[in-house]
Amino acid sequence: MTKAEVMAAEQVQQRAARFLSGWVLVSAESGRLLENPDELAVELGTVRKDGNGTYTISGGAETFRLIKRAGPVRSGVRLEYSVDLDDVPTVELTLSDRLAPDEVAPALARALAESAAVIRGGEPSEYRVFGPASTPDVDAVQRPADAAHRAELRQRGRLERTLPSDPAGDARRAAVRKRIRALALTMGVADGQPNAELLRTLLTAEERAILDRAADPDARPLEDRVDQRGYLAKALGGSGVSAAVIGTAAAVFTGNPLVGFGIAVPTIVNAAVGSFAERRLDKQKMAGRKPAYTAERKQREYEFPGLRALLDGAEPVRPAAVKMPRATAWRNYLRRYAMPTLATAAVAGALTTFGVPALSTALVIATSALAKSLAERLVDTKKLEFRLRRIDATERIRLSDPTLYVNQLATEINELRTRFDRALGALRTGAAAPGDARLAADVPGAPPFTVSLAAQLIENVSGTARRAFVGGRRTPGAEPTPLARHVGPEMQGLLAAAGPGLLGALTGAMGDKYFLNRDEPARDASKMWSRKHQEAAQSAALAGSVEPRLRAFRELADRLEEAAGLPADLSTRAADRGLPTVTAPPAVPRPPARAPLSAYAVQAAAGSLGGLAGAVGLDALLDLPDLAVVLTAAGAAGSMTATPTARYLFRRRELGVHEALETDKAVRAVNQNELLEQRAITRYLMTQLAMQTEAITNHPAPPSTAIDQAVRRLAAEPPGKPLLPERLIALEQLAQAEAAVSHHATHGTPNSRTHVHQHLNQTREKINTLWQEAGAPSPLTITPPDELNRLRHLLSNPTTPAQRMESTSSTPAPNVSANPRAHDSRDR
Repeated sequence: MTKAEVMAAEQVQQRAARFLSGWVLVSAESGRLLENPDELAVELGTVRKDGNGTYTISGGAETFRLIKRAGPVRSGVRLEYSVDLDDVPTVELTLSDRLAPDEVAPALARALAESAAVIRGGEPSEYRVFGPASTPDVDAVQRPADAAHRAELRQRGRLERTLPSDPAGDARRAAVRKRIRALALTMGVADGQPNAELLRTLLTAEERAILDRAADPDARPLEDRVDQRGYLAKALGGSGVSAAVIGTAAAVFTGNPLVGFGIAVPTIVNAAVGSFAERRLDKQKMAGRKPAYTAERKQREYEFPGLRALLDGAEPVRPAAVKMPRATAWRNYLRRYAMPTLATAAVAGALTTFGVPALSTALVIATSALAKSLAERLVDTKKLEFRLRRIDATERIRLSDPTLYVNQLATEINELRTRFDRALGALRTGAAAPGDARLAADVPGAPPFTVSLAAQLIENVSGTARRAFVGGRRTPGAEPTPLARHVGPEMQGLLAAAGPGLLGALTGAMGDKYFLNRDEPARDASKMWSRKHQEAAQSAALAGSVEPRLRAFRELADRLEEAAGLPADLSTRAADRGLPTVTAPPAVPRPPARAPLSAYAVQAAAGSLGGLAGAVGLDALLDLPDLAVVLTAAGAAGSMTATPTARYLFRRRELGVHEALETDKAVRAVNQNELLEQRAITRYLMTQLAMQTEAITNHPAPPSTAIDQAVRRLAAEPPGKPLLPERLIALEQLAQAEAAVSHHATHGTPNSRTHVHQHLNQTREKINTLWQEAGAPSPLTITPPDELNRLRHLLSNPTTPAQRMESTSSTPAPNVSANPRAHDSRDR
């Protein structure tokens, strides 16, 4: 054998030896559990060992054969299994040989519960009841994946309860509880998730008790901030490393280690304590930004009402245009820098008692605290202003897009109204046809250069203070430069301290601009990718409920136009356009929501190299103190080597948190509240279309449900109906609540039935209140009169005064895609 072949064989043997213990552990532990099935949180009945990793499981709800192995599986996977549904169903299970001892039982229970559910007839499905994006009110039929999650939850709960009360057991218990909290997020039963309250009612008392025991009152599972360790790593990896480099350079140059120690230690303490204050400030920033985002969204909802523009309710009132704060209060920024400054002063004072010259460093940090608080708030304010403008421009383009599904649907309903009116002989010639042009809007870029320059000038106060207080003095007896002979000592000191910072601020602002021009578009592209995925799911859900009726209305309009001998222009246009097309999700992978590492490096290097160039240039002109030049060079080296990587890794970690929360919060799934509103409005609009056709064909169709009766009564009310969208949404909520009660009567639990009944009663109370505020009798207490004959009379007598009511219900609405309400001539 060649040397390479021998080395390859040795590597194979080493890998086998490394994983042998894991393979033996997993195989032995899983075998022990199957020999003692009572320890598993799955109803298995009798388990018979047939040898060679094969077991026969019978006596429960099913009988099947299990072939169990332990070995390598795909990366990131704990187990792999397949089910063969022959005469004797067979489950082939492979457990990962990398499983920790406490992970063997949960993985085995999960696999057995899911495979048993499949054998019992459960259909594997992407949908599961226990998930953040589920709809347990109307679909609580549990799938095999639900059985797997619940079995794993019970298994982990039993392990957590039986662990000993000693330091080792407490450590294991904390780890198990953390895994239970992560599983709760996956199942959608964590506090703050969309359907957590209802989903918990579908669990057993044992399962709910496990969740309660594992709960951590201090944990924020849906918080979109990086944990404290991430902030600390960024601070120490950036400012901490830079401080160490500066301190080392000072110690080497002066020959006194205490000088370097006095520079480095207070700065590192300042960075570490500042990481805790920074995380707290980020939370305050998030809360402070929400009012501004909400105010902007309300303005867009008024100008781009979507399907609401087709309603004949009261004229909407434009929300007051109030400019909300663009950043949290300045005192929060000041507190963020005051806390580490006080800690630094305390450490510096303690070091001084041991002869370490640290007070000058503390003075530098204290001097820059105020400046940094001002700079950070300025940058945050301008960033948010431009981010709001970018979001507003992007959303206006999206909402005005005629290919957006709701805009296609509005166009279709609007055109059907026109066709039915024309078939009746009451076509209004002044109605504008929906346009098909996308709204043009400029998407602003990053904040202007002047903002970055102002922030950099303020940020460089700390460097200026360091050169002033720690930079030392010019070498005694040195020959002054020609320029220095004409400049006073006070001016020389000022130039030596502030000069490098001025050039560094200029180049640093250029670096900031370079970075923002790459980071902001990357963030927007990632958000739009996620938004398009959500739009695709939303449009597919809405299309499933409206397409059959749209198709029937089209066919009826074609027949009516043919019978009336009308031109086929509108029918031809509709046929060419086709039914509204469901939005397709992006076919490309998600773009990274961050600038490349090179942009972080350029941003850090721009300011550092500018400051260094300024120091070197001034040293040549004025002969600066050597220590000031050394500290500037060391600071530049530390910033360029450590800061970009620390910031880049922090951003990557932050994105990992955000993307995980998108699943836990069901960000890309169907927005059920939005879907309910869309269904409520389309039900109303199609009821109006149906009433038009009934008046034309003289074939009234009685409403099939009480909800349909209530919607018909709303359609028959005079134009300008008060609280029309709110009442339509309430009726749709009532329909869904009644469906939930019916569904849970068969598929729910006693607790879930109580929950859905309470929700039904709350919805009924809400309806009574809304109708009372609208000055109309509640649909829950009266029998609706026959409105159909009156509506037919109005449609067939356009000269009567009451014709205005019919006109409003059938007049094409202004273009909701290309002509937002802000451009409508009726706007006041």
